[in-house]
Amino acid sequence: MVKPDPSSEGQSRLGRPRDPAKVESILDASWRLFLAHGVEPVSVDTIAAEAGVAKATLYAYFPDKRALFQEGVRREMAKIEAAQRLTAAPAPDQTLREVLMQFGIGIMTFLTSPGAIDFYGSLSGELRRDPELARLFYESGPGRTLANLSAILGSPLAAELSIPDVDAAAEMLMGLWQGMSSYRLMLGIDHEAVVRSIPDRVANGIDAFLRAFAR
Repeated sequence: MVKPDPSSEGQSRLGRPRDPAKVESILDASWRLFLAHGVEPVSVDTIAAEAGVAKATLYAYFPDKRALFQEGVRREMAKIEAAQRLTAAPAPDQTLREVLMQFGIGIMTFLTSPGAIDFYGSLSGELRRDPELARLFYESGPGRTLANLSAILGSPLAAELSIPDVDAAAEMLMGLWQGMSSYRLMLGIDHEAVVRSIPDRVANGIDAFLRAFAR
C-alpha cells in the first residue's frame, strides 16, 4: 500500500520543523544504496551513515525503509514526467516525422540513462512487492509515454496515415525504437553503442512505421 508522502508535510513525524537539506541528503543516500544493493540488504544504520545524519534524525522523517523507497520512486516518476513535458508539446510548424523524432530521442535518451537502467535493472523487483506503487509508477511513466505517443498518432499531424488503433500503433513504434537494446542495457553490455545509435534507431523506426501505416 502506498503510504502518505512524507516529503509533502511541513513537519517531521515527531513534530519538528523539517530540514530540507537533511531530507534530501537522506533520500539521495538511500537511493544510491538501494540502486547498488537493493532495499532489503541495506540497513537504516548504513543509510544514516551515508547521509551523514543520526539514525534518530532519519526516523524523525521516515518511518522505515519502505517509506524511503516509495519516496525514491516518486522522485523517479517526477523525472519521467519532466521528460514527458519536454517531448509532448510539438511546435505548430513541425511535421509528424519531426515530432516523432523529438519524442523518440527524448524518451530513448531517458531510458538509456544510467539512473533509468539502474532503476529498472535493480529495483523493479521491489515494485512487485507493492502493487499499488507499481501501478502508480507505470501510469506515471511507461503508461504516460504511450498515452502521449498515442495522442500524437491520433492528432491531425498523422492525418496522412491509416491507423486503426493508435494505442497498439504507439506500442509498435516504441518497440521499433527499443528493439533488443533494453536487454543489452540490463545485462550491462554495449551501453555506449546503444546511446550512439539512438538517432539512427529512432529515425529508422519512424521510417518503417510511416511506411507500414501509409494510406
